[in-house]
Amino acid sequence: MVETLPVGRIQLQQQRLELKRWVPAFLSSHKTLFSVLCIAAFGSVFLWQRNIVRAGFPIFGKAWPGRPMPETRPFAFNLTDFGGVGDGITVNTAAFERAVLAISKLGKRGGAQLNVPPGKWLTAPFNLTSHLTLFLAEDAEILGLEDEKQWPLMPPLASYGYGREHYGPRYGSLIHGQNLKDVVITGHNGTINGQGQSWWKKYRQKLLNHTRGPLVQIMWSSDILISNITLRDSPFWTFHPYDCKNVTVKNVTILAPVFEAPNTDGIDPDSCEDVVIEDCYISVGDDAIAIKSGWDQYGIAYGRPSKNILIRNLIVRSMVR
Repeated sequence: MVETLPVGRIQLQQQRLELKRWVPAFLSSHKTLFSVLCIAAFGSVFLWQRNIVRAGFPIFGKAWPGRPMPETRPFAFNLTDFGGVGDGITVNTAAFERAVLAISKLGKRGGAQLNVPPGKWLTAPFNLTSHLTLFLAEDAEILGLEDEKQWPLMPPLASYGYGREHYGPRYGSLIHGQNLKDVVITGHNGTINGQGQSWWKKYRQKLLNHTRGPLVQIMWSSDILISNITLRDSPFWTFHPYDCKNVTVKNVTILAPVFEAPNTDGIDPDSCEDVVIEDCYISVGDDAIAIKSGWDQYGIAYGRPSKNILIRNLIVRSMVR
């Protein structure tokens, strides 16, 4: 005897069988799709994070800044606000000068921060002002003009008499300051580059008529902080605080070729008081650190000995043995 089933039940069983075959296939295909979507999403996040760390995520062809620049003063400006162009060709001296002039008017209100965005910012020497934070973004590089005619001449330092290399005037520094208070040069390891190669060559060939200038020189000032930047290829001494009080240099990298980069000292506190130099890497063509108080009888006559200087936790490399 053969059992017969109603037509409705037969159709229901067929539908169940088809559903059992369809569900695994559906799940398998959607698992694959889901996996692809997950991989794509993870990859997008990875690329986004990588671009944020490097130089900003490009949107519609414009690179937005990656690491935000902290605001350390009541006011903040970008160099581009004053006409700066970071293409490595445009000379930005006037932009720096306009920015410093604007910030000098804010001293009684706490000063201001000048942000140097990513790019190559070519400039002749310029002066700082009090209550200023110069902040160099990651991949920002201030480049000194190689033409010495664009570097101003200054009187020889009183404690050095007639001059270090030549009688008479000396070249000023790329970044300079006198009689200042509360100055900070910092950043996300941006670079100040003196492009000293042409200076070193002319010095060896005896083509210069004046003493070369430092990369950064701050004179007769107090409360100075240099941190989290790279200073490289200075024409002469790299950082030269002169007759200053309360100077801190921390987490700074200073670079110049160990050979054929004459007199590229790293840090030279000169007639300074209350100085801390720590956690730095210095690889240069002369002294890594040289504590000075002028030169010979001129230094004695000037009468400002360096004192209370703390130096710790440095890695240094130089041709001086």
